[in-house]
Amino acid sequence: MSDPARTSSNIYPSLSYDDAPAAIEWLCRAFGFTRRLVVPGPRGTILHSELSLGPGVIMVSSSKPESGHVSPRN
Repeated sequence: MSDPARTSSNIYPSLSYDDAPAAIEWLCRAFGFTRRLVVPGPRGTILHSELSLGPGVIMVSSSKPESGHVSPRN
């Protein structure tokens, strides 16, 4: 019998970007993610998105400095 924890993804990382629309484009082009859901926000931001790659899913949104969710700086 196979272990479900090893055959499907049940962890969904959430990533925030200053330019989430550009990040989504790059992730899809560079790694082959596909858009499952994209919820646009005001002024070209992304409130929430879900990108899939095989059985895995990541969530991508625009940075929200007012809530403490910011993109890391180099």
